[in-house]
Amino acid sequence: MIIYLFLDGIGFGKNDPTINPFSKYARSFFLPLADRKLPDSSTFSRGEYVITDPAMGIKGLPQSATGQTALWTGVNAPEVLGRHVSGFPTFTLKKIITEFSIIKILKSHGFKASFLNCYSPIYFQRVAKNNRYLSASTLIQQAADTPLRDLDDLRNERGLFMDITHELFREFSKEFLDENDSLKNLRDPFEMGRKVKDMGGDNDVILFEYFLSDKAGHAMDWNFAQKVIENLEAFLEGILENFSISEDQLIVTSDHGNLEDLSTKVHTNNKVPTYLLGKYTESMKDRITSLCDIPPAIYSALGFDFIPNYQKLEEK
Repeated sequence: MIIYLFLDGIGFGKNDPTINPFSKYARSFFLPLADRKLPDSSTFSRGEYVITDPAMGIKGLPQSATGQTALWTGVNAPEVLGRHVSGFPTFTLKKIITEFSIIKILKSHGFKASFLNCYSPIYFQRVAKNNRYLSASTLIQQAADTPLRDLDDLRNERGLFMDITHELFREFSKEFLDENDSLKNLRDPFEMGRKVKDMGGDNDVILFEYFLSDKAGHAMDWNFAQKVIENLEAFLEGILENFSISEDQLIVTSDHGNLEDLSTKVHTNNKVPTYLLGKYTESMKDRITSLCDIPPAIYSALGFDFIPNYQKLEEK
């Protein structure tokens, strides 16, 4: 199984605890993002931290809409538009996603793929009323006619909420859940990581989007950053508890830098990591230099070649 995790807004930073939360709080997976060496005893040290270009050759600060479109399609989205775009995908980015959704391409070649993210009733209501403000990940699933996972999936451990631990979920779910609902119980991030493969069922590729890392960076909030780092490291350590290096593949990457520098509330120009551990690492590591290289590397690892070819369009 290929586990493809997107952690919003993490880049390689300096070993400076006055600006870089990874330098101050990381204990395992995130140490290299503070220019610190992993202990030889760490399983993470058996993987590769591939230095990856989030700008993809286009000047300007890398942004979410174009970066995530590249991560989920393999198309150099900022090159198509001639610029980086923040927020939600534009008309042209939606066209790219509709045609080259990673889930759609995998399905067309006989592979099963699905996001683990589960969504609340409020989200479904918003989507039904107005699909203008849909994230790239939601559009990727819609393009492949893949139903979004819901609270029933979350309740039966067939997916994850975006915060992993349910700490935020228990606050905003007051609108639609009974106070005693078990979904409001806090989850241990390590245990959630340990269950990821089982949540994926019979999928060949499972994907997950986590964006609190970017929110902590924009907020320049050290306490929030500490919680994010601790939860994510525990989550990733849990994944390795039920993971076969000879049979599975872990991919962890980001769309742009942010959390590694809390001296600013905007994105950074830092390179981002594409962490590879598992069966296909050797064949993938030399193929990846920028974000748009990741989906084609996944396809090649699974035995077929598909490089999206999207001609440059004028933004509408």
